[in-house]
Amino acid sequence: MRCRVILGCYALLLSAALQADVLETLAEREGMAGQFTQEIISPEGEVLERSSGSFGLLRPHFFRWEILTPDSQLLLADGETLTQIDWDLEVVVERPISETASSPLQLLLASRTALDSAFDISLSGDAAVLISADSQSPFQRLHIEQMAETVWRLDAKDQGGQVLRVELRENVDSPPLIAEFVAPPTAF
Repeated sequence: MRCRVILGCYALLLSAALQADVLETLAEREGMAGQFTQEIISPEGEVLERSSGSFGLLRPHFFRWEILTPDSQLLLADGETLTQIDWDLEVVVERPISETASSPLQLLLASRTALDSAFDISLSGDAAVLISADSQSPFQRLHIEQMAETVWRLDAKDQGGQVLRVELRENVDSPPLIAEFVAPPTAF
């Protein structure tokens, strides 16, 4: 009987050790690219805004976010500068990355060590909940989940209870290339 209990405990520990850590799975990736949908949800659960487009993430600090509907915008980060091109308004804005360091998308590029130092992390299956250690952080709670092999979801809850929900559909056959993170020339 005692042997069965020990073997049962060992099996449970082994099972827990074999269970994937969604944050480690993300951290092991060099990058990813594909399509996204994004929603801003009120504290009452009402969808306030919805957009979709394409994305690219490349370690250590490159991201590309191209909104195709309902507007036409491109956001590019290269580690030092965030460039926003609004095709509808014909405006280009560049800001130092330090002003936008709180973007939840940047957390998808963060190392596990950086996440451990900034958040209280709990793992459950293919999901992680990150609670900010900084009470002044714009995003107090993050939920990151791998919903399928190539589908990820990020829910970022701000101090007012509003949620930014992003679903990423990764295209594993088309990894991001460094050239995709360079701002295209504009006529404005």
